[in-house]
Amino acid sequence: MSLASTTASSAASASQLKVAVIGSGAAGLVTARILKRNGIKPLILEKDDMGGVWSYQPNSKSRPMYRGLKTNLPRELMAFREFPWGGDGKTQSFVTHGEVKNYLSRYAKAMDLEDLIQFKSTVTQLEIVTDEEKKGEKDPSSWPQIKLKWEESVRSNNCEKVTTHSGIFDSVIVCNGHYAAKAKSTIPGIETFEGKVYHSIEYDDPFIFKDQNVLCIGGRASGSDLAREISRHANKVYLSDTTCPDLIEGEPISEGNVFWVPRTSEVLSNSRISFGSTCNDTPKVDVIILCTGYDYQFPFINEHSNLDFSAVPGERRVKPLYEQLWHARYPSLAFIGLQHSVVPFPFFELQAEAIVSQLVRDSSSTSWHLPHLHERMESAENDANSGGPNKPGRIQETHYLGPLQWDACLKYAHFAGLDGDCVKRHIMTNKAIYDHSGKQRKHLFPGGADEYRYYSFVREDENETFQVNSLLDEMKDEDNISLLSENGAAPNVH
Repeated sequence: MSLASTTASSAASASQLKVAVIGSGAAGLVTARILKRNGIKPLILEKDDMGGVWSYQPNSKSRPMYRGLKTNLPRELMAFREFPWGGDGKTQSFVTHGEVKNYLSRYAKAMDLEDLIQFKSTVTQLEIVTDEEKKGEKDPSSWPQIKLKWEESVRSNNCEKVTTHSGIFDSVIVCNGHYAAKAKSTIPGIETFEGKVYHSIEYDDPFIFKDQNVLCIGGRASGSDLAREISRHANKVYLSDTTCPDLIEGEPISEGNVFWVPRTSEVLSNSRISFGSTCNDTPKVDVIILCTGYDYQFPFINEHSNLDFSAVPGERRVKPLYEQLWHARYPSLAFIGLQHSVVPFPFFELQAEAIVSQLVRDSSSTSWHLPHLHERMESAENDANSGGPNKPGRIQETHYLGPLQWDACLKYAHFAGLDGDCVKRHIMTNKAIYDHSGKQRKHLFPGGADEYRYYSFVREDENETFQVNSLLDEMKDEDNISLLSENGAAPNVH
């Protein structure tokens, strides 16, 4: 039973629903837009600036954005369906963090969302409002109201004033991201390392590593990008990657001064590092940068929340969730953007469509609706213990999607009643561009040249195809522009 149907008897309409959105990053903005389009005026609570992780601050130790970052996905994917990029006269598809922030700002302005945001407002407590009269029912408090407390900070005349607020909402949608709580290292000996240890969230400029030997632990996007950028100034950079095979003998694979090495097995004395299980080479390094990811963090959900909820550091798993969107027992509490290894903006958009569809769904509708409590709880338990669709048994991968994100997109579209060809074509074009860009990256040396970023894409959604143009010569030597074109087509997905 949806919230709309439970409140229909009391003459409540969508416009009367009180909904809070926590966070004004990409997920929060698109959620607010879809709520607004459905007649709901949400309150967006933002502790800092609009844009979430894309709001860069120099030398910040608490934001994952750094000065030289460029997207590792083309901007044709980093867009909401109803608000494509364009109009800036640029041809490059891989853009800076500043350009993404500008896109989100333009989106918020175009969709008239700015006045919905209450800035400098940190949510401190979330609590389920119990209904004593429903405790004996079979499906108690399926759609309970939720109480929020937050602190608003206002600076005036060099003085900061903090005001505490509270409110009761029919639904709360959490869009606070998962790039803030640093995952702790479990590498033996790292606590005795004589040099400096950083997490990638603390990184901003490569210049401080001039002439040093640097170890980047983690071979995914951030590790590879940081290794590449730092290598222009450092003496040597070791990129420790679990996908790198153990070395039997000889030097590690290298490109320039970047060395691709197996997983870091131990930090030894005298700042030496042991890699893999068979590598005898133990180089000495000056700096270790942990590119090992983040934990989920919801400081406003705690023992006072009257809520069964778990997000244990180290597990990288949030539970109990139905379809990784709704709290399984209390679906008036929902989450957007928990999954990783996805194309974020369009993924958030479809998740928001699914969530909002259940808030406004009429009880007489024949469209998809949330199942009963028992089914939701059983599904959530299975998901939490399965370890995810690609890596069964490894609970840390519960929220990993990767190649299965397209099936998830189609599923969320179905939940929202968006089964038309237009949405499907958009999803399939996203997949085609993503797959093509992934193939360009696949065989590149980790931490080496990032020539996959020297391409631009043009979408052709009506045919589930795209055009891709090489900008190699333009970007390397602007005096010798040469554009090479090829066609790409989206494969069928079942």
